[in-house]
Amino acid sequence: MRSSLLLTILVVAYNTIAFSQEDEVHSCALSHQSIKNLSGQKTLTPIEEVDANKYDVHFYKLDLSMSNLVTTLSGTVDMHATTLEAMDSIVLELYPSMVISELRLNGTITSYIRTASVLKVPINALGDENFILSIDYAGTPPNPATNPFGGSGVTNAQVVSIGSRVTWTVSCPFLAHEWFPCKQILRDKVDSSEVHVTVPSTCKAGSNGVLQNVVNLGNGTSRYEWFNDRPILYYLISVAIAPYSEYNVYAHPTQLAGDSVLIQNYIYGSASSLATIQGQCNLLPGFLELYSDLYGLYPFHDQKYGQCVASLSGGMEHQTMTTIGVFEKKTTTHELAHSWWGDHVGIASFSDVWLSEGFATYSEYLMLEEFYPAEKAALLNGWHTSAYSLANGSVYNPDTLDIARIYNSRLTYKKGGAIIHTLRNILDNDTLFFQTLQDFQVDFHDSVAYAMDLKNSFEASTGLDLTAFFNEWYYGEGYPTYSARWNTVGNDLLVEITHTASFSSITPTFTNPLEISFSRASSTDTTIRFSISANQNQFLLPNLSDITSMNTIDPENWVINKVGTLVHDTAFVAGINESNLNTLNIFPNPTNGLVSISGISGSFSVIVFDNTGKELKRIKNTPTIDLSEFSSGHYLLEVMDEKGNSVVKNIVISD
Repeated sequence: MRSSLLLTILVVAYNTIAFSQEDEVHSCALSHQSIKNLSGQKTLTPIEEVDANKYDVHFYKLDLSMSNLVTTLSGTVDMHATTLEAMDSIVLELYPSMVISELRLNGTITSYIRTASVLKVPINALGDENFILSIDYAGTPPNPATNPFGGSGVTNAQVVSIGSRVTWTVSCPFLAHEWFPCKQILRDKVDSSEVHVTVPSTCKAGSNGVLQNVVNLGNGTSRYEWFNDRPILYYLISVAIAPYSEYNVYAHPTQLAGDSVLIQNYIYGSASSLATIQGQCNLLPGFLELYSDLYGLYPFHDQKYGQCVASLSGGMEHQTMTTIGVFEKKTTTHELAHSWWGDHVGIASFSDVWLSEGFATYSEYLMLEEFYPAEKAALLNGWHTSAYSLANGSVYNPDTLDIARIYNSRLTYKKGGAIIHTLRNILDNDTLFFQTLQDFQVDFHDSVAYAMDLKNSFEASTGLDLTAFFNEWYYGEGYPTYSARWNTVGNDLLVEITHTASFSSITPTFTNPLEISFSRASSTDTTIRFSISANQNQFLLPNLSDITSMNTIDPENWVINKVGTLVHDTAFVAGINESNLNTLNIFPNPTNGLVSISGISGSFSVIVFDNTGKELKRIKNTPTIDLSEFSSGHYLLEVMDEKGNSVVKNIVISD
């Protein structure tokens, strides 16, 4: 998938000098609401959350009566759970406007205590005891005008093109309790769920999993019975109701050997808008097949992938049944990608929402790279422009109660997607990059994960230490501005690269690889990959005296950056400390495996690269190195002393 460079040459600094030193709403969750008015909606106190974690929910059954005309609802919710330790009360959440008519614990009518949205049900239980909590209730969920937190779990709107109304739910991040009683804790992923919705017979009701039955109740209503047998986060349970028509297409992932995945679309609109929507639906099989190749087989292939149209200005990745209002390929593919990133592997904390939104955003780029390559550069440029519209801000979210910060377009989505592109470039190996993502999906299937789990997965698969990448690009803030000067001296090319950081008090230095494009008199343009280790690096490249100009820093947009000055400095002939070149010796060369290093004192490290610049091995303070694990050919060894001075030597491994 990654286009090959015209020429990639490894260059590393051998005299390193270190110096100390709002956006539009995205097309995902809550995009139909006024995010700037939203604030923390978590209703449990820390002590109450501790109590809520004393039991494990493994099944919800929602049996509700709803309409496409209003948000008012009524019905029963059964919560099946198991105690994890001795506990005296079940703690869960239900919005105050929902009136409970009866509550039963294991079939027995039971009293309860309500304080605002917190519901406490007395129970005298030891650990490992199963219980069923059944709640009959009715009411009208809050709307953004009356909800003190802003937003609403259920929304209703008029659809002009069909002369009717639509009702839909959005529960992310803490809105589920506004329409059904539940435990809103990410780490308690429910094992399965069932949603029965009674609606006017003129409507269809979409939800998660498989539609098992539609029952005509004979009174002008029908009951849609959906069952999902897979683990699901509380905020991914959903309902959408409208006078839908059904338009189905099928995907054929290679892993299913000729079998298919149903893509079930509940859509509405005028004749012209339906044609547009159906055209976008027709693209989904190719997108699902692509992500199955990149991330592993679509996780819910034995159920479906679906879309319910609603009047929102984006989409929400409800598991197996996205609620969507914008039919444009980047939006539809973003929500589809959540099936892997956010649904199959959920997030363990809203601090690490990047694992969901960042990867869904980067999936937009991967879709363009595969199907619409002419559009991919503009997408990356847009992300970069957004990222450096402000000097600071981390992809990591420090405030899990601030909805606007969780779903910050600039940081969570655009910078979040862009730094995955940087990580891909650090690996410089697409096969390994995507295999690691597939392995991560296997390791954390049907569960939740933190960003550090992904870091550990990449380090295990590659042998790289990615601490610097995560500290600089994930937890760090800002971006670098690069400047460079160059000159040719004899047969050699001298290059000096410096960079400043936009928010240097937090992240003063960025150490990712950097590519620069050069023009040559004797051949086509050459792209050289530099190993950046400090705010100023100098490089000496042999046999490149025919360089005529330095063209572009980071031509493939691997790194969020700005460019300062690019200068051909004919006075630039010195400044590189060559003292180690006079004393360092690596022998024998060629070698059949073992090489020795002499002429360097104190602490040092050695990095082995192949001739494309890929790092193969890293060793510290070892004067004898065994290279017998590598096949015969040309390699590069960088030896760096404790002061940061380094030397690059060619080494030949022979049979």
